[in-house]
Amino acid sequence: MKKIGFLTIGLACVALSGCGAVNDAINSAIPEIDNLANLNGTKAQAVCGSGRAVISGNISKSANFADRALEQVDKLKKMRCRQSLDTDIQVAMPAEKAFPASFTLSNITLQITLSDGAGTAARTASASATFAGPVNYTRVGTTDMYRTTAAVEVSNITFSDNLFNTVRSIITTAPTPNTAQGRLSFDADDTQLPNGTKLTFTFVNGKAKVEL
Repeated sequence: MKKIGFLTIGLACVALSGCGAVNDAINSAIPEIDNLANLNGTKAQAVCGSGRAVISGNISKSANFADRALEQVDKLKKMRCRQSLDTDIQVAMPAEKAFPASFTLSNITLQITLSDGAGTAARTASASATFAGPVNYTRVGTTDMYRTTAAVEVSNITFSDNLFNTVRSIITTAPTPNTAQGRLSFDADDTQLPNGTKLTFTFVNGKAKVEL
């Protein structure tokens, strides 16, 4: 794999990496890593339940991924991840509860935790970001599926400085396989989604990018 400093911009630009414009130019030349955390296509289920008007749900899903090469230029100091949710959510309502015509989710927060094959605390790193929304999901006909018009993308999940050093070590060195966990939380209105409602999400279009 090509080292970042030897892309078309050249090593001289790396030496000048304190300049924001130069950093932006170098970062734009670094290709994204597709599905690094291996979460694409995996499904996870949340069960809603709270006595409050606004409820919080939490789901988590783990996947394994192998070690791989990363660009090793010393100036690299962060990795940004982004992960989307499929536009469709499957809904299972509690007994005797009617399906709503639509519902809204907000403050959709995704935390990604990467750890090595040993799962030791010294080789674990977590970062999170939030898609504030709100996002409206509308029922598809008379089915148990609900759909939004565009996929929700939680972006700028950033591992930087010491966290990035840990992530790079997890990804590039033994032991393997490594583990990635995606933990999703959100707010919903319990007048739309009563206690016991089950939402099944699908992770899609995961991307990661190392940067200066």
